[in-house]
Amino acid sequence: MSTAIWITLLVVTAIASFFIGSLITKRQYEHDELEKEVEKAQGDLEQFKQDVADHVAHTNKLVNKMQDSYVQLVKHMEETNKLLVAEKNVEVVPFFSQEATEILSETRNNDKTRSELLARNAELQAAPADFVTGESGIFRGDSSENKQTESA
Repeated sequence: MSTAIWITLLVVTAIASFFIGSLITKRQYEHDELEKEVEKAQGDLEQFKQDVADHVAHTNKLVNKMQDSYVQLVKHMEETNKLLVAEKNVEVVPFFSQEATEILSETRNNDKTRSELLARNAELQAAPADFVTGESGIFRGDSSENKQTESA
């Protein structure tokens, strides 16, 4: 019987070793898969960092370009302002002679007084306002009198 016990022990040990080996192999396989995922995530993270760095560098170039354009705009505006201010000091040749300018300004003043006179004249020709206090005309009296006149 000792041989049967040894054979049974050998079969039990083989079955136990098989399950323990498959369990260890399964854990090792899961561990290897997790390591691959970690490496992939780290690669993706490095790629993302590189993309962000490229984006920031490109944005920096655009901001610098915009700043240079702004500086050029400010210089242009200053030059234009200097030209305009310099031109203001130049003696202006009037379109009309001095006498014609005086006559035109008098005519403009006369037009103002004429329009004021027309406005005042329109006020005088308007109908007078009714300054009666209380009820007057057909609205005077109580409602019973109005009913009598309507029924008649």
